[in-house]
Amino acid sequence: MTAQRRSERLQNVPIAVTAASAARLAAVGISNTQELAVVTPGLSAPQAAGFTQPHIRGVGSSTNGPGLEQPVATYIDGVYIASAPASLLTLNNVDRIEVLKGPQGTLFGRNATGGLIQVVTLDPKSTPSAAFNLTYANYEDVAADAYVTGPLAGGVKADLAVRYETQQKGWGHNLADGTPVGDLPHDFAGRTKILIEPGPRTQIRLALDYEDRDSRRDWQKLDLRQIPGTFNNPFFGGPFPQGGRYDVDNDVDQEFRLKSGGASLQVKQDAGAVTVQSITAFRKSRFVFPLDLDQTPANLINLFGVARDKQFSQELQLSSNTSGKLKYTAGLYYFYADDRYQPLDINFGPSFVSPVPGVPVTIRTNDRMTTNSLAGYAQASYEVLPGTNLTLGGRYTYERKRLSGTSSFIVDGVDAGDSAVPAPDSGIPDRVSFKRFNYRIALDHKFGANILGYLSYNTGFKSGGYNLAVASNPPYKPEDIKAFEGGLKSELFDRKLRINAAGYYYIYRNIQVGRYIDNSESIYNGARARIYGADVDAEAVLARGLTLTGGFSYNHARFTSFPNADYIIPIDGLTPAPGGVVSASATGNDLPFSPKFSFNVGGDYKLDLPIGTIELNATYYRTTRYFASADNVATQPAYDLVNASISWTDTTKHLSARIWGKNLGNTYYSTSLIEASQGVIRGNGAPRTYGVTLGYKF
Repeated sequence: MTAQRRSERLQNVPIAVTAASAARLAAVGISNTQELAVVTPGLSAPQAAGFTQPHIRGVGSSTNGPGLEQPVATYIDGVYIASAPASLLTLNNVDRIEVLKGPQGTLFGRNATGGLIQVVTLDPKSTPSAAFNLTYANYEDVAADAYVTGPLAGGVKADLAVRYETQQKGWGHNLADGTPVGDLPHDFAGRTKILIEPGPRTQIRLALDYEDRDSRRDWQKLDLRQIPGTFNNPFFGGPFPQGGRYDVDNDVDQEFRLKSGGASLQVKQDAGAVTVQSITAFRKSRFVFPLDLDQTPANLINLFGVARDKQFSQELQLSSNTSGKLKYTAGLYYFYADDRYQPLDINFGPSFVSPVPGVPVTIRTNDRMTTNSLAGYAQASYEVLPGTNLTLGGRYTYERKRLSGTSSFIVDGVDAGDSAVPAPDSGIPDRVSFKRFNYRIALDHKFGANILGYLSYNTGFKSGGYNLAVASNPPYKPEDIKAFEGGLKSELFDRKLRINAAGYYYIYRNIQVGRYIDNSESIYNGARARIYGADVDAEAVLARGLTLTGGFSYNHARFTSFPNADYIIPIDGLTPAPGGVVSASATGNDLPFSPKFSFNVGGDYKLDLPIGTIELNATYYRTTRYFASADNVATQPAYDLVNASISWTDTTKHLSARIWGKNLGNTYYSTSLIEASQGVIRGNGAPRTYGVTLGYKF
């Protein structure tokens, strides 16, 4: 575990953490970070138009776009990934994944208001080894992955992990032109790591990664069940056929294309009493997302966006390396980001909804936001009494963001010329800055060798910024959170039973709320919330080879003040015109994407036979209903997912075969839920999938 930026046992860390090994991820069928909710109490992971939006204990964001970072941060090998599309990681060489719950502002800092997802990849090995897998699944899905590692020279080791997947048959079709929907033209991911050890106390790690993904799995569909007013009506030539659950009927091929990659250099030096570490990283991504905003085959309103993100980070860290009463970590962190739309086009067809009725119009945005962030942090734990530790930590962050760009109005192919962003007379500053001091206070006590109790108080913040899609809007302000947590971690019956439980209480202020109005997305402040609840992780070894796992989450997340919430769909006497919006109070409503209950239970059974080892695995996950927006209108009902697998490994441990199934109940549910001017737009999760995976390793 590295939840406190040092290697520790999970049971000794006074933080609520769910950790999953590579073996468990494979057995459950988790192939990317979005699917982690199946085994992580309190985590939900919606995804809208290819942008990942993780929520932990009700803290998250439903906004998309370059520079709109998530309150649940994603890290890979200690490197922060700011781009939301690039944070949907394809997992092909994972050692483990750690989900840290609650604000992690002291040691991790940037935008970890709700927590973080940390992916730890394998290190190269001194002994040559390799693993190869080939998968075939329904919908003509074919995937192949390989991992190779070994020494290159004295003190130098390397590895290479690659994965390729293509799904030729879609889950449904576009009724307008017959093209597939829910297919995957291709997804290639590669990662390599070189580990150099010039001496017994020095480690140098160079990591490179790249991903190229074209996907229609994140397509969007208009949900007519919850919309009183929609473009899909006789006035616009409808009603148009809707087809099956996974069919759409629109005039845009919603194929999202991502190219993302990066490099990192980690240098670690054991200096005796302390360890000094430097992490330097650069990342870049390009994400193309065409959308049919009216969700009909009529040429009314379409969008074409290209989000470009670049980031550079440098961290210097000093940590104690002794077994005394005092343990500490301190460091400096610098982050730079260049985020832009290049371009973002909203295209109106020659209809009366066009700004110039009957004439095609394009509103083009080429906006850019740069971020410079500098932070210093320190955290120390001291054993004040035998078995009792007091932890104090703090982090000071200064950030500056700058806006620049152009906007243009193109009528029937004629460009009226570029206008500067921000406009000189708009009153919007071209740069803003934010500074915060966040801190952590914790007390933990060992009630015996295998029971740890702790209490903690943490603060966190997510910085403000600009709305690149609607740069004429004022910049939004930072959001802040204060979190109280108490937990108990235990291993009982000779460590055959592990139960980790935590209760929490959050005060969440100045919440950054997303809005989808007039075909554009933006963020505004104005809400407060109170969140409290509890979550439990458990594992029990019932007999030789038989293990049960489970998780439970109760989360009460409601607005305590939100007087100016957007109401788009007419309810409770509020009757905005179709596509219109009114402001009203959402006080007392649930926070978006915050189910009150969720739980998972799983079983794993291994049986050694003369022909090899048979392993059976089954996992059940359930979540109660949740809402898309603060008005609590668009709803995802409660749903269940069941995954299962059976695998065989030969006695030499070289050959393996696994038959697996995901969503075996063929549950119809949404991975994204957007309440916009044109109605409720859903992105649906995968239907029942099943296949076989053959493996060979040495």
